[in-house]
Amino acid sequence: MVFIFEKNVRTKYGKYTYICLGHNAYKNGKSKRIWEVNIARKDKISEMLPEIKRRFSKKPPIPQQFEFGLVYGLLSISKELGLIEIANECTEKREQGFSVGEYITLLAINRAVALNSKSQVRKWFDKTALSRQFPDISESLTTQNILNQMEYLDEEIMRCIEEKVCNKLYSEFGLKSDCFLFDPTNFFTYIREYKKNTIAQRGRNKRKRNDLRQVSMSLLVTRDECNVPLMHETYEGNVPDVSHFKQVLALMERRFKAIGLELSEITLVFDKGNNSKDAYKFLDSKRIHFVSSIRPSMKVSKPLLDVPLSNYEELWTKKSGRKVFGYRTMTTAYLGKQNALISTFDEDTFALQEYNLDKSINKAILKLKEFIKVQLNAKPQWKDPKSVVDKIERDILKNKKLRSIIVISVGKIHNELELTWKIDVTARKEYLKDLGKSLIFSSRNEWSILEIVKTYRAQIDVERQFKELNKRDRISVMPMYVWTDQMIRVHLFISVLALLLSNLLYRKIRLAGISHSKDMCIEALEDIKEIRLYYDDKDPPEVLLTQMSVLQRKLFKTLDLKRFTGK
Repeated sequence: MVFIFEKNVRTKYGKYTYICLGHNAYKNGKSKRIWEVNIARKDKISEMLPEIKRRFSKKPPIPQQFEFGLVYGLLSISKELGLIEIANECTEKREQGFSVGEYITLLAINRAVALNSKSQVRKWFDKTALSRQFPDISESLTTQNILNQMEYLDEEIMRCIEEKVCNKLYSEFGLKSDCFLFDPTNFFTYIREYKKNTIAQRGRNKRKRNDLRQVSMSLLVTRDECNVPLMHETYEGNVPDVSHFKQVLALMERRFKAIGLELSEITLVFDKGNNSKDAYKFLDSKRIHFVSSIRPSMKVSKPLLDVPLSNYEELWTKKSGRKVFGYRTMTTAYLGKQNALISTFDEDTFALQEYNLDKSINKAILKLKEFIKVQLNAKPQWKDPKSVVDKIERDILKNKKLRSIIVISVGKIHNELELTWKIDVTARKEYLKDLGKSLIFSSRNEWSILEIVKTYRAQIDVERQFKELNKRDRISVMPMYVWTDQMIRVHLFISVLALLLSNLLYRKIRLAGISHSKDMCIEALEDIKEIRLYYDDKDPPEVLLTQMSVLQRKLFKTLDLKRFTGK
């Protein structure tokens, strides 16, 4: 039932009476308010009569819903950053149609919101409220037009855009971090062999898709400030991490100088997969500090791993109640000069690794039992002791760790083989001795052991950025709908831009004192929709926003989204 009623509303300016239209319906035997709309303040109803007549014409308005909150939140960040102007400054295109900067900005917003192919971008744009900021661009968002704009971006132009963006982040956005996290990763593709493609190559895929070609990418992010990405490089999928790291160091030096940072104040954090003498010599020559790790198999590692835990000092206690310990010494590894070498022991990591070890042992024993029950002595080859041992070592006890802990014995009884095994307790104890430990290597000799360990453990933050780039709902590099080298590079560049806008958006929210998680804030912004009511006349539609929660109202005010409502 639809009815008109009066509603008293108390504000800080006084108490007012509103004429409202409401709709009630019975649910579970009770009358419940389904919706209500304020028509006008009672004392101003006469001056609003033309608008009221329009809203209550014979034909009800036709409503259309558009995405508003998240797309305009990202657009507001891109405007503060001057992304369109920076992209246009770095590209050379005659003044014809829409600029490269406008296309790139829209593609980055699209990637941060939805995973579309180039052919779906226009369909997505038409469902957003962005048409007020980019009028008439919808017709130009065809696949060919988008690909044409992407062709303006080569490696140097993309580096130029990133450099200018980074410079602005430090000069105008207040970024102050001088500690940077570096890590490479790879993304599998469904690209087959193609003569115009040299980037997608077969390699060791981190998601275990070794049957497919992959594209590699490295990422440099700030340690603080919501891990803002400052640099990325796309490279061939068959290039080892250590080789790429040696090549990318010069580009990192160039980026630090473009930002205006003193190299001697910088700390670069990376993991042991990037270690090489050449890399450390470069960092030492440029006076760039590092926090890294070294492999337990190195000669300098073994004496440190043998240090008893009683000599370690307690660093901190985790929320789980388990503790982290550390022991510090010095080493001349890689550089021939004294640098800090720290061994840490994490009770949580130890418990997890011990659990996984026992799980592997139990799994291997089950396979041994299954082999005895089904295969042993069933065929001629399984009556030969050597064939049986080879089979077990190849398919069941696949590594030295399991072969040392599970000791098998093959004997013969009445012309049939008998297989037995036992757990070598001493070997298991010896293997447990090094579990839970990691070795951290740093030139920051003046830092405390706690500072170095905490800095190295921040490496997990760059891995979280890769998780963002692997999400299948927004930002993700996958799926990759392009296949030439240049288009792949631009595709990854746009994904990193989407990550940048998303992280800067969350940074602004955090600086405003809103402590909710990034995912919660993004979802809250996504749920702010624009409703356009099209009446049966030639006047423009009435624009409304969906009712907002407390968090949504805070985000709306923090990001100043009112300026995009057209009111």
